[in-house]
Amino acid sequence: MGQRTVVCPNCKKPVRPVECSRKNQTKRYVVITYCCPRCGTELLTERVEVA
Repeated sequence: MGQRTVVCPNCKKPVRPVECSRKNQTKRYVVITYCCPRCGTELLTERVEVA
């Protein structure tokens, strides 16, 4: 994921999401959750294939 800014629905400010959790979904995929650095609201999740 590139560094994109997202408007946080909670604090209504454009923020750069920070990675706040990473879960192994299967052996090949991990789910990365990005949160607002100001208030901690979950902003987006990304499924990434592990090489």
